Amino acid sequence: MRGVVARHAPLARALVRAGTSQPTSCARARRISTPSAAPLDVEVILRHAEPEHRDVVKRAVERAERVRDRWTVETIEFLDPGALHSVENAVRAVCGDEVEVRAWGGFASAERRRATIARADSVDEEEIRDTVRVLRVQGNFMFDAATHRDFLGAILGTGIKREKVGDIVVTGERGADVMVSPEMAEFLSTALTSVRTVKVEAREVDASELKVPEPKVEDIFSSESSTRLDALGSAGFRMSRSKFVAHVESGDVKVNWKEVKKGRYDLSAGDVVSCRGKGRLEVVDIQPARKEGRFACNLRRYV
Repeated sequence: MRGVVARHAPLARALVRAGTSQPTSCARARRISTPSAAPLDVEVILRHAEPEHRDVVKRAVERAERVRDRWTVETIEFLDPGALHSVENAVRAVCGDEVEVRAWGGFASAERRRATIARADSVDEEEIRDTVRVLRVQGNFMFDAATHRDFLGAILGTGIKREKVGDIVVTGERGADVMVSPEMAEFLSTALTSVRTVKVEAREVDASELKVPEPKVEDIFSSESSTRLDALGSAGFRMSRSKFVAHVESGDVKVNWKEVKKGRYDLSAGDVVSCRGKGRLEVVDIQPARKEGRFACNLRRYV
């Protein structure tokens, strides 16, 4: 039996399970603690990184070593939480507590963030925040509503790469606010002229003008026979198991920002499941149910 309690709440932490369950905070640009440890070989780090993260991890480690040796400051382009977690772990393993990784995405709960790499205590908060700019895209979308995908498609259509773009906050019929790197704010101000059929004006605005709506959150309590992705996903996204499995097999589903194509994948507390077009689901808690062979699952869906 499933009971549902709907409510509004700020976006919860994004937790990334990558070998160990280390949380990636969305709260603010922050200092990543780096306990002292013997540095590891870069090739060892790369072998243990997720395949899709190896290129960015390699570049991050190269920059971190340069920062450590030359006392410079380096900033990486926008990363999703999974890639950011891999970068944090790699820099910590190679450079120990000599180098810090600080992440910022333009606002407190941003998912995609830029990572600034610097020697300990050599960068201030203002400098970190300046690595992300807010581009306001305005037009009359009253009769031709545009989605996140529409705005992203129009932006990428100007020829820039995905890593130059952070979160996109859609503001309804008015348009959207887009987090971008400083150089892209200037470029898109002239290059972005339309989204779908609507002509738009893009201009940089101060971060203080950014208003991020609180996401709609639904807490779901469900009794399931297993903790598999197909079981919890169908319960959380409110669809039949066969329909959810079809989404999984078509590549629409990610667990901790990594594509998973098997419904039998086991989930744990802290995992984050996203389904294209359906939102995001956080596994808050899993406990043995009173009835033998079942699990009491607390899920949180972000719509």
